[in-house]
Amino acid sequence: CRYNAAPPLLSLIDASLSTLVAMENLSAPRKYADKEAFVTGHDGTNPLEIFLLCLAVPIGLRLYSKLTSYVSHTNKRYYWIEIAIEFATLILPNLLLQTSLLPYIIGPSALHVCMSILSHILPQHHKQSHQNKVNNNNIINRPPFLTVHRATIYIQTAIAILAVDFPIFPRRYCKTEIGGYGWMDLGAASFIIIAGWSSSSSSTASNNNMSTMKSMKKAVIKCAPLLLLGIIRLITIKGVEYQEHVSEYGVHWNFFFTLCCVEGSMVAWKHIKGRHFSLTLPWNGMLACLLMMVYQLYLSIGGGQDFIENGPRQCSSDESNWLSLCSAFVANREGILGIIGYLSLRLLSESMARYCIWPKVDASTITELRQWRLLIASVAFWAAHFFLTSVLGVSNSRRSTNVPFILWSMTQNTSVLCLIHFAMTSMGEPVQSAPRIFVSTNRFGLPVFFVSNILTGLVNLLVDTIHS
Repeated sequence: CRYNAAPPLLSLIDASLSTLVAMENLSAPRKYADKEAFVTGHDGTNPLEIFLLCLAVPIGLRLYSKLTSYVSHTNKRYYWIEIAIEFATLILPNLLLQTSLLPYIIGPSALHVCMSILSHILPQHHKQSHQNKVNNNNIINRPPFLTVHRATIYIQTAIAILAVDFPIFPRRYCKTEIGGYGWMDLGAASFIIIAGWSSSSSSTASNNNMSTMKSMKKAVIKCAPLLLLGIIRLITIKGVEYQEHVSEYGVHWNFFFTLCCVEGSMVAWKHIKGRHFSLTLPWNGMLACLLMMVYQLYLSIGGGQDFIENGPRQCSSDESNWLSLCSAFVANREGILGIIGYLSLRLLSESMARYCIWPKVDASTITELRQWRLLIASVAFWAAHFFLTSVLGVSNSRRSTNVPFILWSMTQNTSVLCLIHFAMTSMGEPVQSAPRIFVSTNRFGLPVFFVSNILTGLVNLLVDTIHS
């Protein structure tokens, strides 16, 4: 009897497992559709709330400086104490701000006020540390405020790309579908901007008079890794059927392809500029303005904005060759046309950096000059953005990477950089080195970004994020 009962029991178990597998296979498309809908169709928030989110690091830097001034460098646990202070003052606020735990506008404002009051009431314990020794070469060539801003972009992006898949992340911070202001809209633009600010052509007066072969070699070295990463991401996304935001770059395109095209175009432009143009004129800024004007005319008058927002994803034609090229273009129109906007943003950021970040002055006056020029640039970008959106009525569109979006991206990043510079230079002893976490993140920026993307994908595959 014992052996006769086993087959029916095994059959029952096998039938149950088969039913579970079948249910999982049936629910997989529904889960994919639910996750895709969860991150799409959003209108964003307003520039004020986005700007409030950016204030966490400038305010946190002052609190970090005050707290670390009380810790003795002779303390055997100084390293771990400093890391804990950095996390509490610089990382944790950024994490809290990207959750629904803090109410709309009031929450971020209250957090900033509390941090500001705490940093104000704490007296500065003056001591000359090994980190704060003045180094003129460091001030001019490797300014710590630029390191802090660059690392902040990586950290905030790593938090956002994971948090967006969970309900605790406010939906108004997601990437906007058509127009508006989204916290995550700034990610790709900020990477382009910091690349322009950190570019060697921004910090030096190199004339780029290299041969055509050397220029081509430089382009391959810069573009090949980005192209490879783009292909890996495309294969991975399609292979595991990971949810996609198609209106972001298109069906097959991604940010690595855009960055590859922008870097390749910049190498070609610098080669042409070094050979045929005078380097004393701001050619980068002039070309950026020309590209933005032509591109915005196409979007506003030539029907480009309507095509990007409402155009089909496939062409109808009798010619097979033209059909494949046309379909590839319309399927990825956001990414391909966005190259113009991001290239303009890169040119504009390099031109601004030559004037605001890398001015040719003595070390004794560079700090004050940087502060004033960053402030002037911030006000100018804010004014230009609101003139286009409020007076001319051109809506801000991340999807088309139009001129208002370019100016808004420059506005946010320049304003935050200005505040970071002020926070690090207006204290009793100007901070001449960035916090350890930011230095490490800045040094290994691309690996940090790549690993954060991989870990985000693994979490999404293993966890039902939208119901967590």
